[in-house]
Amino acid sequence: MYRNKEDVILRNYDHAKAVYKDFDVDVDKAIEKFKTIPISLHCWQGDDVKGFEDLGDVESQNVVTGSYPGAARNGDELRADIEKAFSMSPAKHRVNLHSIYAEPKKPTPRNELTADDFNGWIEWAKEKDYGLDFNVSFFTHPMMVDGFSLASRRKDVRDYWVKAGVGGREISYEIGKRLGTPCYHNIWVPDGLKDIPANRLVYRQNLIESLDRIFEKKLDRKYIRDVLEGKLFGIGIESFTVGSHEFYLAYAVKNGVGVCLDTGHYHPTETAVDKITAVAPFVDDVLLHVSRGVRWDSDHVLIQGDELDALMLEIKRGDFFDKIAIGLDFFDASINRVAAWVIGLRSAGKSILKALLEPTHLVEEAEANGDYTSRLALMEEFKNLPFNAVWDYVCHTTGTYVGSTWLDEVKAYESGLNRN
Repeated sequence: MYRNKEDVILRNYDHAKAVYKDFDVDVDKAIEKFKTIPISLHCWQGDDVKGFEDLGDVESQNVVTGSYPGAARNGDELRADIEKAFSMSPAKHRVNLHSIYAEPKKPTPRNELTADDFNGWIEWAKEKDYGLDFNVSFFTHPMMVDGFSLASRRKDVRDYWVKAGVGGREISYEIGKRLGTPCYHNIWVPDGLKDIPANRLVYRQNLIESLDRIFEKKLDRKYIRDVLEGKLFGIGIESFTVGSHEFYLAYAVKNGVGVCLDTGHYHPTETAVDKITAVAPFVDDVLLHVSRGVRWDSDHVLIQGDELDALMLEIKRGDFFDKIAIGLDFFDASINRVAAWVIGLRSAGKSILKALLEPTHLVEEAEANGDYTSRLALMEEFKNLPFNAVWDYVCHTTGTYVGSTWLDEVKAYESGLNRN
C-alpha cells in the first residue's frame, strides 16, 4: 500500500487538511499533540510472560495460548524485538517492565531486587529516550501460596510480597529519577478464590494492611506514580477477587494513590469508557491498560474498533491526555509476537490521532443547544472523516512504515531469527 508513493500520501494529506479545515480543526496542531502522547508497551508480550527467572515448575496465573516460534529468551533479544516494533509505530514510546525481567548479576530473590538489577533496561531506555513503567510480578512464584500473595492468611507470605512491593516502589522511583520522567508503578495481584468464601473481609483486611505497609514511605510524584489495578475475576478465582475495582478505588481515594483501569477487567457488557470521567476527577493518577477481551479477560491483541475509538474520544473530550497514562496489556503466542505489538501500537495510535482530529466543539455545541439529532448525526459523520490520510502522513514524515508495508519488514526480521 502506497509503496514509494510519496506524491499520493501528500496529495491525500492536503485533501484531508482541507476537509478538516471546513470543520475548524487544525490538523497540524493535532499532529503535534499526538507526538507528545506516549504509549507504554508491555514487555511481556515478547516472551509470553515467562521472564528471566529459573524457578522450576511453578504454576502461572497468566494463560497464554499458542506456540508460535521465536519468543525472546533474554533481555537483549527482548529489547531488540521492542525496538523493531517501535520502528513501525509513529507514536511516542515507553516500555512497561515486570520484575520477572530483572537481569541481576547473580541469582536474587524477587523481593530483594534493586534498581541495579534493571540497569540494562534503564541504560537502554535512556539511550533511546524511552520512559519506563514497572510492575512487581505477584504471580508464578513458590510464595504464591494457594493463589494468594498480599492478601494471604499466612503472615510469612504477606511479608515476602510486602517486601517485594516496597522494593518495587524504590525501583520505580530510581527509574523515574534516572530517566527524568515519572515511572508508573502498578500493583496487580491475582489473589482470590474459586468458590464462595466464608469470610471476604479477612482477605481484604489483609490486603489493606499489606498495602499500608507498601505505601508507608512517601515518594516524590515527580519520579513515581503509584496505581492499583482492579479486576472482576480470573481463572481459578471466579467467585471472589480480593482486589476488586471497588476495593482499589476506595483505597486509592482514601490514601492518595492512583488507579489502573484495564479495559479487559470488566463484565463483557461493561465498558471502561464511562469509568474515565467518573474516576479521573477524584484521583491524581490514572493508568489505562488497553486490551481486547473476547467474552472474558482474554487479553487478545488490540485492534481498531468502536470501543477503542470511544475510549480515546472520551479522553480527548475530557481533556485528559495529559492526565491519563496509556499502556498496552495483551499477550498472544499464536502469532508473531513483534507483529502483535505493532498491530496494537498502530491501532492505539490511530485511535488517539482520530480522537484528536474530531471536531468535538461541534458535537458539544449541539448537545449544549439541546439538538440531540445533530449531535448523533455529527458523531456518525465524523467517524468517516479522512483521518487515515493524516495517519499515513504522520507515518511518512516520521520515517515509519505506511500502510501494510510494515508486515514485510516483520517477516524479514522473523526469518533472520534463530530462536526455535
